[in-house]
Parts: sequence; C-alpha cells; structure tokens
Amino acid sequence: MSSTHSARSSRSSSPEPPDPMIAVAARLKELAHESQAARIAYPADKTEHHRLFCRAVHNVLSTELALFTFAQIVDGLPTLDVAWDRRIPDISVDDHPIEAHAELCPGVMKRTREIRQQLDLSILTFDPVLISAYSKAVLGSQAFQVRLIELVAVTVHQLGALLFNLDVCMHRGGRPDIDRVTQFEEPPLMPGWVEYPRRSPCIADIVGYWAEDRIFGGVAVFDRPAEARGPQQPPNVYFNSPRRVVTFRYTQLLDEQQQSMVDFFLSENSSEENCPLPVLTDKRNRVRVDFDKAIMHRMIHRDAWECMPPSEEALRLHNKRPQNEFDYPEHRDLLEAVNRQLGIPPPKRHGGAQNGGEIQSIGAQGSVPQDKSRGFTPGDRESQGSGDPTVGDGKDV
Repeated sequence: MSSTHSARSSRSSSPEPPDPMIAVAARLKELAHESQAARIAYPADKTEHHRLFCRAVHNVLSTELALFTFAQIVDGLPTLDVAWDRRIPDISVDDHPIEAHAELCPGVMKRTREIRQQLDLSILTFDPVLISAYSKAVLGSQAFQVRLIELVAVTVHQLGALLFNLDVCMHRGGRPDIDRVTQFEEPPLMPGWVEYPRRSPCIADIVGYWAEDRIFGGVAVFDRPAEARGPQQPPNVYFNSPRRVVTFRYTQLLDEQQQSMVDFFLSENSSEENCPLPVLTDKRNRVRVDFDKAIMHRMIHRDAWECMPPSEEALRLHNKRPQNEFDYPEHRDLLEAVNRQLGIPPPKRHGGAQNGGEIQSIGAQGSVPQDKSRGFTPGDRESQGSGDPTVGDGKDV
C-alpha cells in the first residue's frame, strides 16, 4: 500500500514537460535580431531601379490615406472608426480611451505633414538579399513588380515603427490613454493571423504592420518556396489582413490588383483619383491559404520570424471554426457543381459583379459591404472624422 501511494505521489509531483512553443519563440526572436543586424541602407546609386523605388515611396506617402494613417501614429491613438474596423476590435468596454477618440486631436495633421517633409529615406534599412533581387530584376518583369511591392511595404512598415518610437504623443488625453492601449504583457503564443500583437512582441513592429494594413489593404507576404523555384517568375503577392470586411486567410492578389498597385507606384502623375489603395481582397480572390498551412507547410511569409506557428490548441480551435462562404467561397463552387449535376437551379444572388455577388442566405459576416466610395477632401482631418475611405464615420459600427 505504501509503495503504491509513493508511486502516485512521485507521478503527481513530477514536473510538467516544457512547452516546446517557448523554445520556438526564443529561436524566432534570435532570427529576428540577426535579420535586423544584417540589414543595410539602400545605396543611392542613381540607377533606374533606385529612382523608381523613390518614386513609388513618394507616390504612396503623398496620398491622403497614408497621411491620415501616419497622423494617427503621431496622435498616439487610432480614430474610433478605424479601431472598430477589425474582426476582433477588443475595445468594447465603455471607458476605453479609443471610445472617446472619434477624430484626430488638434494640430496632428499639420505636425504629420512637417514630419513627411523632413523624411530621409537613407535612414531606412533593408535585407541585402531583397535589395540585390530588386536591383537585378528586369524592369517591368514579374520579379521586378513583386520585389518593388516588398520594398515599399517594408518602407511603410519601418516608417510606422519609427514614428511610434519618436513618441510625439499629441493625443489630448495624454500619456495615460496611450499607455493603456500600447503597454501590455507579451501576448500568449498564438498564430500570427489572430491579431497584430501575435506577429511581434515589439510594439513598434505592431504599429508597422498596422500601417501596412491600413494603407495597402493587408500585410504583404510572399510564397518563398515558389520564389526559390522560379525567381524570375515569382507568384503574385499575398495579403493577410485583420479587417472586418476581409477574410482572415492568406489571400493572393489578382493580376489586375497587383498591376494597379505597381502602376500607381510608378506613375509620374499620381493623384487621389488614380490611387487604388487600399486593395481589399474579395470573393474574386480564390487563391487562399489557411494560416496553419501558410506558416508551417507553404512558408508564405515576408520574414521567417514574423509569425509563431500555431499551437495545438489554436489548431483545434481553428478546425472547429465554421467555414462560411465569406472565408471559403470555394465551398459554394463545389455545391453549385453538385447541384448542376443533379439538375438543381442555383440560388438567387444579389450584389455587384465586382464582389462576385452575395448569396442571399449568407451570414452577417459575409454581408458586410466593402465601402470604398468615401473620398477625401482637402484640409486637416481633426474635425472631419476618419480619413480612411474604407471605413464609415464611426456611427454605424
């Protein structure tokens, strides 16, 4: 009896095995530091490639959308309608600082314009492999387009992080409001698609990813194995976004979507009228990859260290998640193919052809419209609510 009791006590007191995800997180942090240390400035070599890169960055930063996005960083907090434009807003408590932040604080837009005027691209650093691949790509080729988009995305990311680190803090609520939003413990180990903090433990990097998504329509990631197999003809860019009107899956841009971005980047006479940003994926974008396969199997990413692989618990939750038509439009294709074989007429659709039409029985998530109709007007945004054309005025969220 005593020996049995002793064996049970020994088993109950034995330490639990270490969580392997902790070791993975530590290794990814090491890779991140090594990658950052290896980065170099883009040499101003006066080549056509460098000139086009500078033009692309100038065209993006000249948009009202980019100005408003960076102004929110200068302010210290996003505006209410922008903050709500996420699948998981996490600001539903009544006393959350963003609930009272319906518009930018006074003077923010003016200060942001001043910072933009003083911008020096030589302070930015890039992966030397990326610079080399871009410089060697034939102008106008698929490789040139993909690498140009990557360079501009990294630029916007760095500018967002640098602005945050400047700590301008023009929010009239002061530092306590900003600290309540930006100071938190390192988040649990979860897959990168859930929300920005899962992508990086560094708050400045979180802000950088946020700026990318608000300006471009998603965080730009790339099919690295496919690029290695065919460096001269890489696949189109993938977007990953937490917006509430966009699928959570990694989604490849259509040819016309990617081309519209590149055309705007390289335009000698860019304007708000010919700006396609942000590019929001919809039901036409059928090349989609679930986060677990994208991270662990397909290796679709920009940097290998940017996302934690999903834990077993996260995978279980994901596998139990209902697969609606909004995120999995291919299921509708399968059902309609079966119905055609059985002679069953297709269900009625409504909505424009741009989004492929909506099934009338689709759930609430799939019925959220993609509103890009709201334009910009000149002048400061402090008293005009959001400057982002992809969200409403905050009254309908």
